[in-house]
Amino acid sequence: MAQQTETKQRQRAISARLFGPVGGALGTASALSVLAGALWPFQAAILAWIVSGWATGGVGLTQTLAGAGAFLLAALLRALLEHRAGGILFRAAETVISGERATLLRREARARAPVGSAAVAALVVQKLPLLRPWITRYRVAMARVAVLPLLYLALALWFSWAVALILLAAGPLIPVFMALVGMAAEDASRRQLDEISDMNDMLMDRLSASLDIRLLGASARAADDFATRAEGLRARTMAVLRIAFLSSTVLELFAAIGVAMVAVFVGFTLLGELRFGTWGAPLTLGPGLFLLLIVPEFFQPMRDLSAAWHERASGLSVLSELDEMERAPRLELLGTGRAVAPLPGPLRVEVQRAAVALPGRLPLRLPDLTLRAGEAVAVSGPSGAGKSTALAAIAALLPLQSGAIHVCGEVLNGTTADAWRARLAMIPQAVHFADLTLAEFLDPRATGNDPWPALDLAAARHIVERLPDGLQTRLGESGGGVSGGEARRLMIARAVMAGGDLLLADEPTADLDPRTAAQVIAALAALKAQGKTMIVATHDPNLIAAMDREIEVPR
Repeated sequence: MAQQTETKQRQRAISARLFGPVGGALGTASALSVLAGALWPFQAAILAWIVSGWATGGVGLTQTLAGAGAFLLAALLRALLEHRAGGILFRAAETVISGERATLLRREARARAPVGSAAVAALVVQKLPLLRPWITRYRVAMARVAVLPLLYLALALWFSWAVALILLAAGPLIPVFMALVGMAAEDASRRQLDEISDMNDMLMDRLSASLDIRLLGASARAADDFATRAEGLRARTMAVLRIAFLSSTVLELFAAIGVAMVAVFVGFTLLGELRFGTWGAPLTLGPGLFLLLIVPEFFQPMRDLSAAWHERASGLSVLSELDEMERAPRLELLGTGRAVAPLPGPLRVEVQRAAVALPGRLPLRLPDLTLRAGEAVAVSGPSGAGKSTALAAIAALLPLQSGAIHVCGEVLNGTTADAWRARLAMIPQAVHFADLTLAEFLDPRATGNDPWPALDLAAARHIVERLPDGLQTRLGESGGGVSGGEARRLMIARAVMAGGDLLLADEPTADLDPRTAAQVIAALAALKAQGKTMIVATHDPNLIAAMDREIEVPR
């Protein structure tokens, strides 16, 4: 119970953050929609007056045309009010969704949550838009339910206490059953969204391993896995739809019963078979027709709320995911990530008794290190010892829990991080190619320099020359069209083009065959021979031997 209360409180906090900036717009749209709904009794009164006048002969052609004109003007005003309200609501929804999408992407760019990129993509692309129908329908539906049924009930009571009693009996049962069904709808929506995330994660995993799957002859099994996962998503989607249909059936049942009872009462009263239910004077044709016209509209706001209730359930599921993403343990990079002038001063790196606290792990102690310009150092240790973490800390991508790192005579912190990174070039262990031409990708600082010398230094000229479009080729995210070793050599060429004073290379020979690894080592050795300062994280003895010295990560 306490956990549920805490969850609800967090959801309310996120709702306030999301909807606070557009609260005024939502209130305006709700007021316009309520005003539009309040015009219907006026239109119903005109119709009832015209029809009853025809029956008694008291309304001629002139009065009919005047009444029809007034009815059409009211209808036009209703349409304009609803159109205006709809425009406000959709703009508010776009403001909320685009703002939250930008916040989420900005946060994930600075400090990734411990979830796959597919889950983040699913939340950004598929799930955040589920907030739109909640924003555009639920708030307005709540406002209409709070006002319009009471207005129609008061008008019905003015003419007949029996009709008001029927509405009082049928109306409250609808929100009661709707709330009961809504709890199941929220749970079903959450399971459906979880299945979407799992399927996206599976898709990204299989796409990244597609070559291995084909080589191992596991394509059929991968297809079966997708079929199973798709069937699970279908079943969860159908569960949501079944609940929606159940809720709609319950609502329509009570609404139909209420309308039918009023119709029976009015009909038998006009026939003279019933002589109760009014305030003394017998019910005539005009008031009877008026009641029959407004009673369906008494239930319409509840119909709208029932439809919006399921969208609210989906929206609450999205809020839960946003809450989990916000509370996920993460470490933010230092600085702002903006392009600034390089940190001045001679190149020097000192790591002193530094430790990084990673989420869910004990503090990881970094090796003490002193590095001067022109030196090449190998940071060694077994897999998982913290070599990559050491490089990330030196690049100001992870904050320290204790100790200090000094760069160029300055303490590496949020103030100096951006300027320090302007002097770095990095070769990550997992290569990712942006959606750019190879010429643009190899020149990250947009210098406009000729890339061929850098490609020659990295022994990568032939890689580009054999590509169909050469430097205009756009490689896939994981480097489709080039091997792992070729991708690493392209990254070396990119590091040369970046022109940083210090090169950080994370496991550049990992997962490569001996021949390809030797080519990568030769390219790094060529950079070293030109006086490039570098720190290489590796457990490859051949790469360690190519460096000036070795520093082991503490265990």
